[in-house]
Parts: sequence; C-alpha cells; structure tokens
Amino acid sequence: MATFSPRRFAGRTELDIDPDQLVWILYARESEDSEGTGEQVENQMVDLREEVAGIGGRVQREELENDTSAFKKKRIRLPDGTFVYRVVRPKWDSIIADLRRGEGNALAVSNIDRGMRDPRDLEDLIDLVERHGVFVISVTGFLDLTTDAGIAMARNEVNQRNLESRNTSRRISNGKRKAALKGRNSGGANRPYGWEDDKKTLRPAEHKNILEAIEKVRQRKKTSTVITEWNGRGELTATGKRWLTRTLEQILTNPRLYGAKTYKGEVLYDANGDYVRGDWEPATTKEVFDSIQPLLPTPGPRVNPRDGRGHTTKYLLSPFVRCGKCTARMRGGVRDGGHVYWCRSKNNGGCGGCSRRGAEVDRYITELVIQDHERASLRAVEQLPPWEKDEDLRIVRQKISESREQYRANNISGASYFPLLAELEADERKLKNERQRHEAARALQMEAIPNLRQQWADPEFALEQRQAAVGQSLVAVVIHPTGPGSRVFDPSKIEPIWKEHPAEQGGA
Repeated sequence: MATFSPRRFAGRTELDIDPDQLVWILYARESEDSEGTGEQVENQMVDLREEVAGIGGRVQREELENDTSAFKKKRIRLPDGTFVYRVVRPKWDSIIADLRRGEGNALAVSNIDRGMRDPRDLEDLIDLVERHGVFVISVTGFLDLTTDAGIAMARNEVNQRNLESRNTSRRISNGKRKAALKGRNSGGANRPYGWEDDKKTLRPAEHKNILEAIEKVRQRKKTSTVITEWNGRGELTATGKRWLTRTLEQILTNPRLYGAKTYKGEVLYDANGDYVRGDWEPATTKEVFDSIQPLLPTPGPRVNPRDGRGHTTKYLLSPFVRCGKCTARMRGGVRDGGHVYWCRSKNNGGCGGCSRRGAEVDRYITELVIQDHERASLRAVEQLPPWEKDEDLRIVRQKISESREQYRANNISGASYFPLLAELEADERKLKNERQRHEAARALQMEAIPNLRQQWADPEFALEQRQAAVGQSLVAVVIHPTGPGSRVFDPSKIEPIWKEHPAEQGGA
C-alpha cells in the first residue's frame, strides 16, 4: 500500500481517506500497575474491534503487549558507537515501522495512555499523521492529531502520564533505598552464590569455595586459573552452570561478601559514615575484601595489568623486559631450543638491536627477587597511616541528612536546597574517592611472600604467581646490549628497576 503526503492547511492535516479503504492496526497494552494476567488487553482488543467496525475498512493486524513498559528506558548502542536511552517496545516499534512503509493506514489504540508515555513516541505518531497520512483514533479519551490544538492536548496528556510514571518510579525507588538502608535483602529470584535460598544463611560448601578463591587471588593466582580448577572438579554456579571468569570476579568484587548493603551498585553509608550492614551472614571481613580488590581486573576491556597488551604471557619476564638501547618493550620467543628476549624491529616500534637468552636472565632476576622478599620478611613493612578525613566525610553526610530534613519540613525552598545538595554530594564523592585510593594504596604495599624460595621450586606455583612476586619487587628489567660476539652472561648488562614502596619512600 502506497503512502501519500497529506495536505496541511490552517493548522490542520486533511486526511482524505475513504472509510472503506482504511487498513487498521489495533494495539492494546496492559497498564503498568495491573497484575499482568492479560485479561485487560483482551478486553481492550474487544472494544477496539467494535470501534473500527463502526468506522469501516478492514483489520490487518492486532497486537497485544502486556509485558513491556511504555516508560522505562534501556541503553541502546547507535551505529556511530555512542549510546542513547530509549523506551524499547518491539511490537509498538514494529507497528510504527509498518505504518511508515504503508503496510496499513490507520491505527487504533484504547487510549493515549495505553499508546505511549514517552513524548518521543508521540512525536513519531504525529509525524505519521502529518507526513504519511495515517488515521489515528482512540476508543476512550480525546485524541486528534490532525489539528494543532489536538496535538497540543495530546502532548499535555502524554507529559502528564510521563510525570505520573516518574512519580511512581521515584516512590518505588525510594522504597527500595529505604529498605536497603535497613539492610534488607533484595535482588532477583536467584540466590547469591555462597548463601542458602533464604539469602541470609551461608551454604558451607560454597562458602568454602569463596574462601578458597579469595586465598588464591591473594596468592596472585588468576581468577581464570581458579575457575579452571572448579570446572575440572564439577563445581557449578548458583544457577547450575559452568563457571566463567567474569562470574567469579563479579562475586569477589561484590561488597555483599563482607556484609555491606549496596544500592544501584554503590555501598550505602549511614549518618555516622559506617557502611550499612545487611541482614545476612558475611562471607569474609572488609579487610580481606579490600585486600583482594587491587588484585582483580577492573571493569572494562580485558587488558593484562602486567603486560598492557591485552593477552597473557608465556615467559617469566615478558611483562617487564625493556630494551636498554631504545627503551621499547621487548618480546619473548623461541630460538635455538630456548627462549630469548628480543627487541622488535624498527617497523614494529623497536630498534632490533638487542636480544638475550631468556633462561639466564630469568635465573638472575629470580634470585634477586627471592632475596628481596627474604629481606622484606625480616622487617615489618610500615603501613600507611590511617585515612585522616573520616570526620570530614561524616560531617558532609550529616549536612546532607540535615538539609534533606529541612527541605521536607519546608524550612528551605527547592531553589536553595537542590544547589546545596549538589555541592554536598560532590564533596561526598570526592572524599569517598580519596578514601578508596588511600585504601588501595595500603593494600598494594609490598608484603613479603613467605618461603618464596621453597614456593618457587613447587610446580604448583603458577606463572602468574611468579610474575606477581616479580611485580612486587620490580617495575622493569632493562636489558642493555653487549659487545659483538659476546657469549658469556654479563649481569652488569641486566638492570633491575626496583619498585618503591610507600613505607620506603622518603628514605632512611
């Protein structure tokens, strides 16, 4: 069916369509506060059929949509790579697309509330009337998109419905936040791994696995290594599936482990600056939880934190070796039956003028690292002092709470309250970020690996653990060129760049 461009005159769209030529699409949607039985949309559809039968034409398509919100938005990726937020209703969107293509020239909805609660959807419908000549009616209420006055009324109606949905969303959100502040359990139907179906009591076998994973991460083992072991022995997630690395990392980075209540991904704090404790058994302590966070990957693209190239390495010093001639990162490879570290060619960012047999360098650096850990184990590593701004954070949170109460009591106007709230929340975020950075710095101090020499000889001491031990002592290993034809290993040409630890900065 071909579409046509209707005539616009004096603020009116003239739709010259013979009633017998109308090809209808009927759309019914259940209200967001209904029980979701589907009976409501069936009743709407009966009314729609009766209405269009009295006008004329034929019904080409009927759509019932009783499981999709006309208000809630989802994150959508655009072709240019950016993201927008849109109300996504597959059936409604397909109706609009069909009407644009001319696969129907009339649309009937129960009322404007059922059709849309997002102003953007209404504007699409107005375009269909004015640009494509689509005839639109509603069974109840007033809906006339052929006149400027009718469009203005429709816009007011949709804006009012949108505000109602926002008020409902805010009330629900406030209720959930208040429940969270009381430490109540929330979330989906699935129980969290480590807890029983009541989401409160620890499940012994799974709790043991969580503690095992925490300990292995503290030993600098990768989460991928942990889940490989778990899948090998038949361990399953809370939903009965095989383990994925991301699944375990989501568990280990969830503050629920130490009993903290979160809301929309952030830990909740009370007026005293203490985190809100949930009404469930914690799986570990906050101190242990904080100690493993710097050892876990941060959200986002997977990049090896040691080599920066986004993939794992095969040789001990691959994440650390640098060319002493051009400072470029060196690579590991196989030559003459053993591995070597070599500088890439000029076309690949290096100079191509330096290489060294890897086994000799590995043995030399390994001994230096082990000795460093042995020295560290003989001295108490001085900790960074505690964060000194806890009182500042407590005061800011108290001011937020007091200003909120003043606004609720009508003692201050919204014009004064909201700018003040924005400033206080900005101060709170700044202090929280400072505290997080401080705690991360304390957790990242070098702690000597006990009996590293014995552990190094253990085949179970994985490559990532060895690299982590090196990373605690060194930031780089610079390999300087040797003279032509030199075949004797010269340790003076190997320059370890030692890592500074907070306790050592400033010097003795």
